[in-house]
Amino acid sequence: MINLQSSISAIENLLLEGSEASLTYAALECRLAIERICYERLRVAHDYISHDDLKRWQPRDIVNILIQEVDSKAASTFTLSVSTEPSPEGSSPPTVEEYEAMEFVPIGTHVGFNPSLLGKLWNALANLALHISVPESKDTPVDRYGDPEKIRAKVSETLDEIRRISAGTLLSSGFGEEVSFYCSCGAKNRRRLSLLKDGQTVSCINPQCDESYEYEEGSLSFGRRTFAIVCRKCGHQRDVPKKKVENLRTDQHVGFDCERCGDQILIQWRPMQAQRTNPK
Repeated sequence: MINLQSSISAIENLLLEGSEASLTYAALECRLAIERICYERLRVAHDYISHDDLKRWQPRDIVNILIQEVDSKAASTFTLSVSTEPSPEGSSPPTVEEYEAMEFVPIGTHVGFNPSLLGKLWNALANLALHISVPESKDTPVDRYGDPEKIRAKVSETLDEIRRISAGTLLSSGFGEEVSFYCSCGAKNRRRLSLLKDGQTVSCINPQCDESYEYEEGSLSFGRRTFAIVCRKCGHQRDVPKKKVENLRTDQHVGFDCERCGDQILIQWRPMQAQRTNPK
């Protein structure tokens, strides 16, 4: 769960103050609360996804990536309960009738939300309150603040959604069968089997690691992604992580000494020009 009460109280007090400045600040507090909601879902799921695999950072996009790759229920509402009577060790799974007859005690509720709605609120708050409108002509005034009534209405709408989400008492990282592997750096990487796709690239969850892997559906395994770099002097081969090379800019390079002959090897991207000749 995430405690949003301090944000809710701040927004309520700013709305009561009602000045243009306080309404603008309320809009900012709403955006920060939305980011906390979405990024907290990411934090509890980071055992299952690397920061490098997120691709986009806006709150709505973060949650959609979690739904697609980590937990299909990341933005759903559900209550987790446990039986008051543990199943005897070695017993068979209960039948539907036996399951329905059990008594359960709720542990907590994971409150969901619509990522698209939060994304629209997040953008609307910025457009109404956190940016100065570009003048269309010389006669257009450049105001210090946006329209106070429009800002108040959007802040109030957002506050209602924040209050609803704040009622949650549980944050889940998901359910379902897992597959795992150990990276060469030693970090254990886990993924939900049902959400993996054949050929999918998975980066190591260790933020200091440059390794990435390709999932092979047939064997349920992860193959290391590397470039095979061969020393021109002695022919010795060294495997270099693809991600480390793919992230290079054209003005950067990575280098290492050949393990066999000690010759220095540099890897760098270089723009190339090609000219196609038309066949006669």
